[in-house]
Amino acid sequence: MNTAPTQAQVKVERQGAACRITIDRAEAHNTMTDAVMVALTEALRQAEAMEGVRAIVLTGAGDKTFCAGGQLKPTADGSPFALEPGRFDNPVAELFRALDRCHLPIVARVNGSAFGGGLGLVCACDFAIAAEGAMFGTTEARVGVFPMMILPLLMRVIPRRRLLEMCFLAHRFPAADAERFDIVNCVVPAAELDAAVDALVAQLAANSPVALRIGRRAIGAITDLSFNDALNLAQAILPVLSQSEDTREGMKAFAERRAPLWPGR
Repeated sequence: MNTAPTQAQVKVERQGAACRITIDRAEAHNTMTDAVMVALTEALRQAEAMEGVRAIVLTGAGDKTFCAGGQLKPTADGSPFALEPGRFDNPVAELFRALDRCHLPIVARVNGSAFGGGLGLVCACDFAIAAEGAMFGTTEARVGVFPMMILPLLMRVIPRRRLLEMCFLAHRFPAADAERFDIVNCVVPAAELDAAVDALVAQLAANSPVALRIGRRAIGAITDLSFNDALNLAQAILPVLSQSEDTREGMKAFAERRAPLWPGR
């Protein structure tokens, strides 16, 4: 295991074909401050620059909490959100954009509970595997706010009626319900979490990095398009992908009945 230079309270570690990014604030339930969100955004760039990395694993330190969301502190007027003239994008928006633009598949290793912005992080990832004891929820309405910044992410993953139930009732629910709502791919005993994540990374690493990179971007682009526009974009992307060295190697390996050796180009 190689450890890359870290930002404050965020660890970046190379683990075989994966880069693990950890919010290292277990004593504060891995909440996200502005500094943590900036560091997470930078960590994604570090991971993308690591040669041979085929996936990113996003997790929290300890075994209690994946991420309890943003660290909210009331300002002088009693609001937890400060208005800064001239600053439109806040760090959480930049982080979610970076997650969306990332060219590597991202796996959420949900080692513990995920609330508010932490649930948004889970939904921003391509895959999520949760420990059995993890709890989930969007409880912002209990303190007079609403999960605005994570709504675009939740709406991509969670069926509308379940989403309304979660946001309006502001209750917490167990990992089994998170799997039923399609928030996580599967739930495993805590002792088996790393093995399950490693197995998923191995499956991702067996496939063409170019195909996964272009496919990830295509899914993001097609999601919000009309049916006809989605088909137009798909038919424009496919010939570009087919010119890659990965495609040529994949086709050749298939014909020769062997495992491909992906050049990643």
